[in-house]
Amino acid sequence: MTDKPHYRASHQGPVPVTDGLQNVVANLGTRNDKRSANRFGYTTNNFDFAQLEAAYQSNWIARQIVTVPVDDGLREWRSWNCEGAEAIRKEEQRLRVAYNYKLSKYWSRLYGGAVILIMTDQPIDQPLDVSKIGKGSLKRLVVLDRWEIQPQAINFTNPLAEDYLQPEWYTVRSSTGQFIHSSHLVRVDGEELPRRLREWNETWGDSTLRKVLEDLQDVTATKGGIASLVLEANVDTISRQGLSSELATDQESAILQRYALAGQMKSLVNMMLLDGDSETMERKQLTFSGLGEILDKLMIWISGAADIPMTRLFGQSAAGMDATGEGDMRNYYDAVASMQESQFRPDLEKLDAVMVRSALGEWPDDCSWGWEPLYQESGTELAQQDLATAQSEDIR
Repeated sequence: MTDKPHYRASHQGPVPVTDGLQNVVANLGTRNDKRSANRFGYTTNNFDFAQLEAAYQSNWIARQIVTVPVDDGLREWRSWNCEGAEAIRKEEQRLRVAYNYKLSKYWSRLYGGAVILIMTDQPIDQPLDVSKIGKGSLKRLVVLDRWEIQPQAINFTNPLAEDYLQPEWYTVRSSTGQFIHSSHLVRVDGEELPRRLREWNETWGDSTLRKVLEDLQDVTATKGGIASLVLEANVDTISRQGLSSELATDQESAILQRYALAGQMKSLVNMMLLDGDSETMERKQLTFSGLGEILDKLMIWISGAADIPMTRLFGQSAAGMDATGEGDMRNYYDAVASMQESQFRPDLEKLDAVMVRSALGEWPDDCSWGWEPLYQESGTELAQQDLATAQSEDIR
């Protein structure tokens, strides 16, 4: 049975009643159960952008988590299907659309949100009129992350309106405080958040890196700890009779000098000279059995948290007999393809409404585009597919 709270009415007010397994002898499901103290709490790491930037700059796994799904989703880019496809492609290259959108997705996954400012010949502090966009009207694109721009005039009151939890204006966080109407911006949000948390987060989404930061710290700390243990694999210990008495009689400097010289001699000639009557040396060796398995488990954990297979995140081959990782990668590419349609396409379509008109002077009726295939079939797979097609035709 699931643990579900109910309430029983009384003259003293509602009394919580637990519906679930209880064992008074074992303290299961009672107030003495140690698990009863478990609670999830809100975190403010999303607002600590310096910590996120430091992780992105200094830790390669953090950077992979931010960039890999975006790179894979935009690597093959898209193809246009209309009469002016070549002109649109040239306009994309001039404006560096693929690069600027990729940059905006990086920052949305790192910070929780970003925008692409569409610079046209219309004033940015007034609503953008798409019908007045002519050939060459789009001048350039500017990417700003959520910490460089401040939402203004947010609709917090009417949840039935289309612009609920959306700002009408933005202000650039600078000395000029430039106002920008929201119609000039392509807003690229981070991870989805409940509405109440979006209000608390100034309408922005969640950082993809923030939600895995604790797990990432565990992996990095474990790797660093193992590396430190390797440096201490062999430790020489020297026992000296009467050491405590010598230290008590202010002979500390002489003792330090004695063993510094002994250590120097060992480094030069791999030899340690000791007093046979009062000194003995022992070498202690550390064992590392089990440490590799711990690190492997943490790598699997962080891969699951980041929703990126280990074969892609760490470049590690799949484990097990006859395991190639092909199934994992196909599932991953399916997830990336879903991201293309649910996240990338809506963002790009708002940008295309201006970019295509700037390239052609109008929006053609037959204008459409599609994503290039993510998965590139090998020569063997293509040959097998051709063989299967030929055999099926022979049967007919």
